Amino acid sequence: MENHRLIISSGEDEASARIGNFMIDHYPFRRQGNDPLYKHGEFFLLFTKKRHIYHENLEDDIRSLNLNPVDVIFLSRHSSSAGIRSLTVHATGNFGKADLGGMENALSMSDPRFMTSSLLELNRAHPEGFQVTFEATHHGPLLGIPNYFIEIGTTSNEWNDPDALKSVCEAVMNSSKRTFSNFVGIGGGHYSPKITSYALSEDVNIGHIISKHHHDTIAENMILQALERTPECSGFIMDKKGSRGRVRDLVKKISESRGLELIQI
Repeated sequence: MENHRLIISSGEDEASARIGNFMIDHYPFRRQGNDPLYKHGEFFLLFTKKRHIYHENLEDDIRSLNLNPVDVIFLSRHSSSAGIRSLTVHATGNFGKADLGGMENALSMSDPRFMTSSLLELNRAHPEGFQVTFEATHHGPLLGIPNYFIEIGTTSNEWNDPDALKSVCEAVMNSSKRTFSNFVGIGGGHYSPKITSYALSEDVNIGHIISKHHHDTIAENMILQALERTPECSGFIMDKKGSRGRVRDLVKKISESRGLELIQI
């Protein structure tokens, strides 16, 4: 089955399970045979027992269901020590150690067109008091299919908030393949506020984001990998003040040598 999108709801993640069940309750999904798989329009919704960030054989499981999705959307909780009420989206992979799934120094294929669309949908209609933001690329699973996480943070109160659940479901179901240019984000903290603001106000799409927390150690090959795993990538959007000098220099060198666009904000 082709030309469809796959949503993953993980039973080991309270928010993920709640969002998945909210979708079943509020959209006319129909179960497909005996599998925990449901279909509505262009979307399939798969309930898994495994925690999604560690689901490293997911592509095999997808193929076993005779699915060939254009992208995968992971429903998830967001955890933050600051306790910020948030709705977030991000690409997957690791710019260093694989402490939370995936593989060390390996990035998944990002999904800039749909992921940025979901960010805009969250921003368009989100509950009062929630922050809408990108997160920098982090954690597994490692996946060759374009994918992104969409999350509710940061406690059980938010994970069970019907307005937050509604916003996330609508941001998935109403997302569309934006036709603007795709970029890798460079710099800023984990939530990349300048890059988020730029994406919300300009006609661009964002794939992988490399936060400043990796700028002291990241090598050129990982920046190149972020380009390669951001489909049809036009270049970089860089938070200039939020980037280390060595990374600014690397990004400029790569942009010039490859004829890529470099937008500095």
